[in-house]
Amino acid sequence: MARPASDKRARLTAAAATLAYTHGLDRTTLGAIAEEADVPQGSVYYYFKTRDDVGRAVVDSLLTRYRDLMSGWDAEPDPRTRLASYVDMYARDAEAVAQHGCPIGSLCLDLRKSAHPLADDAAAILELTIAWASEQFEAMGFAPQASRARALHLVTGLQGAASLANALGDREALVNEAAHLTRWIHQSQAA
Repeated sequence: MARPASDKRARLTAAAATLAYTHGLDRTTLGAIAEEADVPQGSVYYYFKTRDDVGRAVVDSLLTRYRDLMSGWDAEPDPRTRLASYVDMYARDAEAVAQHGCPIGSLCLDLRKSAHPLADDAAAILELTIAWASEQFEAMGFAPQASRARALHLVTGLQGAASLANALGDREALVNEAAHLTRWIHQSQAA
C-alpha cells in the first residue's frame, strides 16, 4: 500500500534535517536526502524545487521541534523543572552533540558564515529559546531585565559547552556544564 504524500514530505524533511545536522546543510545533497528517506530521487525534486527549499524545511522542522519541546516542558508546574528539562535535553544528547554539535547552534553558525538568507530565520529559534527561558525566570520572580540576562547566561552556557564538546569530540564539557547549570537553576532565588 502506498504511503500518503504528506508522509513522504515528512520523511524527506526528517532526512534533510538529519543530514544537515550530521553533515552540514551545504553538504546535504538532494540525492543523499532521497537515499536517507528511502524514496526515489524524483520525489525530492517534487517537494523541494531548490536547495533553499530544503533549508527552509530544515529550519521550519527545527522550529516546530523546539516549540513542541517547550510546550511539553510548559506542562510542568515549576519553572525550575521546566528549565532543568531544557538543560537535561543537552545532557541526554551529549554524545551526539559531541559528534555533531547542537542542531540549532550548528545550523545557525553554518548559515551565518555563508551569509545565507535563512540565517536570521534559524537564529530566531535561539531567540525563541532565550525568550522562553526568560519567561521561566520571570515566573520565578526575577525582573524582566534580570530574567533576560539569566536566560542569555543559560543559553550561552549550553551553546558554548556544546561547541567545545563538538570541537574536542568529547561530551565532558557539555555534561559538566549541564550539571552546573541545573544546580544554578535550582539555587536561583529572586531578591
